[in-house]
Amino acid sequence: MMNGMETGKSAGGDGMSWVVHEDMKIEMTKGDTPSFAFQAFLPDGSEYEEGDSVVFAAKRNKADLEPAVRIEADVKEKVIRFSEEDTKHLELGRYIWELSLNKANGYRCTFIANKVLKLTVEVA
Repeated sequence: MMNGMETGKSAGGDGMSWVVHEDMKIEMTKGDTPSFAFQAFLPDGSEYEEGDSVVFAAKRNKADLEPAVRIEADVKEKVIRFSEEDTKHLELGRYIWELSLNKANGYRCTFIANKVLKLTVEVA
């Protein structure tokens, strides 16, 4: 399997709570708590090891110094879990996200980059 996230996944009863499109655009209601599965492989085909981390980061603008959202994934389960606080206080709209593998030895590989995260309004 290639590096990436599961696509075409959605949840939320009558209305969309979140969805990952084929182009890896994520649409989600701000403040919601979706989880996304992923897989990451190094160029030699190996996976990460104990002490490595996988990080999801999203910025409002690429030039921003710090991400608006930063989530360290559960590497054993290969899942990124959003908490309510990750997006609850962010502005609605478009963010740019990436997923990177950070090896304990200092090697860093951004294996998904420049994808769109769209935060939509919560009704309640």
